[in-house]
Amino acid sequence: MSHTRSSREAPNPAVRAVYDELGALLDRGDDVFVEEGPPLLEDAIERDGFFEGVTSDSAPPDEYTREKVIGDPGEHVIRFMEWPPEYTLMPHEHHGRPCFEVLVEGHLVLSDMKQTRVGDNEFTFDVIDSTVAQPGESAVVDPRKNEIHAVYSPVRSRSLHVYPEDDWRAYGYVHKKEENNTDIYERREFQLREPENGPDNQ
Repeated sequence: MSHTRSSREAPNPAVRAVYDELGALLDRGDDVFVEEGPPLLEDAIERDGFFEGVTSDSAPPDEYTREKVIGDPGEHVIRFMEWPPEYTLMPHEHHGRPCFEVLVEGHLVLSDMKQTRVGDNEFTFDVIDSTVAQPGESAVVDPRKNEIHAVYSPVRSRSLHVYPEDDWRAYGYVHKKEENNTDIYERREFQLREPENGPDNQ
């Protein structure tokens, strides 16, 4: 789904501070994390020094990139994404956990998708809601409402994404065929990064 590499430098104090605050929210539960985390990060990126040493890999035309900003072993993670122009990330899901993004530059659309099974591992999707994020604004994936979502970047964009755990794999829905003017997708597993201790230990 994407190209991923990890940051070689230790995070700066501003990043560490907001990371620890997000961890304290997670200790109170996923609901608190997804409700109070986005405005926390929105405020943090406006502070002097937040982006010191924080960079994103340049995205090639056909994929996005995922640069790890900070993430203690076995804990939540902040990743810096770069999205090429006119890129659509397939419908996908995050193991029933919430996540959120704060746009840094550009323009992103996050769409919640309603899934309908139409065959053996075949699905159709309808958009049930969309969030348009401008720089400094957030978009949230809340599995209490809907988990499957897609992302579209009409222009080259950069965003910070926060996940409650640093999963090494995810599930996406790949376009398979078209029937009666309806797009059909199949569910597949994708590896996002190399497992640190082997697949069975993640």
